[in-house]
Amino acid sequence: QLFWEKRLQGLSASDITEQIIKSMELPKGLQGRVGPSSNEDTLLSAVASALHTSSAPITGQLSAAVEKNPAVWLNTSQPLCKAFIVTDEDIKKQEERVHQVRKKLEEALMADILSR
Repeated sequence: QLFWEKRLQGLSASDITEQIIKSMELPKGLQGRVGPSSNEDTLLSAVASALHTSSAPITGQLSAAVEKNPAVWLNTSQPLCKAFIVTDEDIKKQEERVHQVRKKLEEALMADILSR
């Protein structure tokens, strides 16, 4: 099915207390205005699926035909988003975020160990 991500639209993950877990925020350069009623949650599903099912790079839809008619000649191996470029600065920012989160996790684990 071409627009399979639409099936996941409106669904959210929840924790054990049934509180809805906030969705990830995608980078500003990633624009999902391709396909019918596309939104950020649909784009997140498409990107996650592309990362999970293929080792090919994700570039988005490269054809100008997508701008005129999103139901024609879509590259089904790419998520329904406009073409984008990841810069070295984007990679450095993400590496820093990962480093910060790992540090917070380490501190939380140490605090847990010390509390026991």
